[in-house]
Amino acid sequence: MAVIRKIKRIIKTLYCYIFADKIIAYYPSVKAKDHRVNLYDYHPELEKNTRFNGSRWNLGDSLGFVVTSYMLKKKGLSLDSWVSKRKHFNCIGSNVFASFQHSTIWGGGILSSDFERRPRSFLFKYPLSRFDFRAVRGPLTREIVLRFGHKCPEIYGDPAILMPFIYNPKLEKIHDLLVIPQYKTEIEFRQKHPDLFVVSMNTDDYKAVIDAIVSSKKVIASSLHAIILADAYGVPSVLYRGLDKVKDFKYLDYYYSTGRKDITFAETFEEALNMEPIKLPDLRPLQEGLMKSFPYDLWEG
Repeated sequence: MAVIRKIKRIIKTLYCYIFADKIIAYYPSVKAKDHRVNLYDYHPELEKNTRFNGSRWNLGDSLGFVVTSYMLKKKGLSLDSWVSKRKHFNCIGSNVFASFQHSTIWGGGILSSDFERRPRSFLFKYPLSRFDFRAVRGPLTREIVLRFGHKCPEIYGDPAILMPFIYNPKLEKIHDLLVIPQYKTEIEFRQKHPDLFVVSMNTDDYKAVIDAIVSSKKVIASSLHAIILADAYGVPSVLYRGLDKVKDFKYLDYYYSTGRKDITFAETFEEALNMEPIKLPDLRPLQEGLMKSFPYDLWEG
């Protein structure tokens, strides 16, 4: 069975590589639209996995639609705007080198440092794959991108830091502590701590999550985009590795983009409760860089 699964993965990889321009992400059944800029999307229901706790959504991924739509609206455009040919665009998420589309990348990142050791990684090296990088999540992603032969500007930032321009509620601080687990461990965490104020990232309701963050004095999170949103809204946070040990790479990639290098992870929830929050960053330079580097030219013509 293991051999059969491996053969199926190889066949799927070759199919997605050969027909990349006609599909979205890594899904042969999700067809890219003609005369549109196709935004990268993740479809957990097509993978038949249950790690999203029965939900279609993971907020970190869905924010790409929210931020892109906001940026386009500023110019009277939308994702349905007609363009001269089919194009691909990757925004928020660990989606750099996650699929074979020759995409324009704005703020995406790489998931982990072991990517370069994966068998299919050579397919993402220039010129086998061609990407147009406008910004990436952080300097760690950029280092790998450069090693793979691509050009990449030193423009950093996860576009989720632009959310305060889109939705900025003024709420009282009514919660001393908010906990946002990483989606893989949310159910188990809730079972262990039934009395805590816990918010799920398995949603596309960004307003509800942001309201919870803004109305809290402190956030403990093992979700990357929970940490990013807490920073964006000026709420002190502690990064908790969680029941499932997180991969440090993507978290450090984001922290380094903000100039914070001396990062401490809480190994246990009890340690997180007693740990001083990480110093809040000044995100204005990153926000300005992202605003200026948005690839409006994809929609020209």
